Amino acid sequence: MNSTTSHRIKQAMKSSNLKQIDIVNKAKTLEKETGIKLSKTDLSQYVNGKVIPGQKKLYVLAKVLNVSEAWLLGYDVESERISDQKRENFNQQQETIAGHANKDEFTPEEWQEIENFMQWVRDRKK
Repeated sequence: MNSTTSHRIKQAMKSSNLKQIDIVNKAKTLEKETGIKLSKTDLSQYVNGKVIPGQKKLYVLAKVLNVSEAWLLGYDVESERISDQKRENFNQQQETIAGHANKDEFTPEEWQEIENFMQWVRDRKK
């Protein structure tokens, strides 16, 4: 049981003025794109705190509610959802950086510093 996730779902529903049936209907429009079905029963269990959504259904739920997955799970992060396009751009940037760096060029501690700096830059934008 996870009351935090349940509370966050309810909070997002209220701020978006959505009922459970609205969420299920919006999720149906994503079903072809994602191959993930969010049923009335699934959503009811999440809202009532009986079950925590798995990764795939969490993605659909967060996308429908326009909030971040981490926020839905109760993490202390902004609720704002990063668009799929921004995520893709970020992933490409990471691959580009990784492609230009020789893995053995830096120690694990130096890699951690690089990751910390990248996070600092991201956090500055908030």
